[in-house]
Amino acid sequence: MRRRVLALLLVLGPLGCASATFDLVRQAPVDVQGHRGARGLLPENTLPGFALALDLGVSTLELDLGMSRDGALVVTHDPRLSGRICLGPDGQPLAEPGPLVRELTLQQLRGHDCGRLNPDPGRFPEPPRRNLPGTPMPTLGEVFDLVRQRGDEAVRFNVEVKLVPGSTETPAVAPFVHAVIDELERHGMLARTTLQSFDWSALAVARERAPQLRTAALLAEDTISPDWQAGLSQAEHGDALGLLRAARPFVDDFSPHWRGLVPGRGYLGRPVADYQAAGFAVIPWTVNDVPTMRRLIGLGVDGIITDRPDLLLDLAREEGLPIRGRSELSPAP
Repeated sequence: MRRRVLALLLVLGPLGCASATFDLVRQAPVDVQGHRGARGLLPENTLPGFALALDLGVSTLELDLGMSRDGALVVTHDPRLSGRICLGPDGQPLAEPGPLVRELTLQQLRGHDCGRLNPDPGRFPEPPRRNLPGTPMPTLGEVFDLVRQRGDEAVRFNVEVKLVPGSTETPAVAPFVHAVIDELERHGMLARTTLQSFDWSALAVARERAPQLRTAALLAEDTISPDWQAGLSQAEHGDALGLLRAARPFVDDFSPHWRGLVPGRGYLGRPVADYQAAGFAVIPWTVNDVPTMRRLIGLGVDGIITDRPDLLLDLAREEGLPIRGRSELSPAP
């Protein structure tokens, strides 16, 4: 089938420009990644959120990992339980700062209600966002079981190992990465998973242990330092692309904050095509409005990580954009 040529008239709003026109010929499918499941619609990093993302038709489930005191790989974003997301086992608000995930057992973590609260009603208005009281924190294995039970053989996983270099609040890099790879192998999901991290040393460990595992280098403006880039210095390598080239032995994909890719707005200073020409897929985070989605697709990104996969998938239906690994999309809800 002939690729459609799309003329997209954008009202850019949050990008700070009045309007722009892009002509697109989409040669490759776009990777629609449901950020923490579908965080703008259901509680983040929960089995119901992942199930909804699958129902919508995402190509990738994006999720975060921590490790409990007894070694369970739990799906959670912060090193501490957040009172904005979870209630205590007694149903009462958590004192701040909350307890460290790594100091609680899996059973203790499961006793918290991580579905009753909306952490940011301004960003995630109700509706369409819904709370689900009584929803516990899942394990990585349970996410794989959910996908297997649904018979979904196409969806991929983008698993972030949550690490802070030099911090005692997050697990040691090598044991954490090895535990994740052990779980991927146990469930037969190594070939369907990308391991991502802001701490690029985790990617180097992963490449040494499992060379076939795809990796993604996360980057934010405030994480550009040798501590985060496995000892690599931007001063020595010139810019983000120089850093990535130096990290090429253990990095496959590049996932910066989306603003870094916008001409005139970003700290990266290079077009998307430069990273792609160097061999890196470009998948920015976290994009939640349609004008910005359109703009980034116009810039040629390979995928988008979003709290609102429903909006991105509706845009794909409207414009006939192919979705990675999906022959057709579910009807719009």
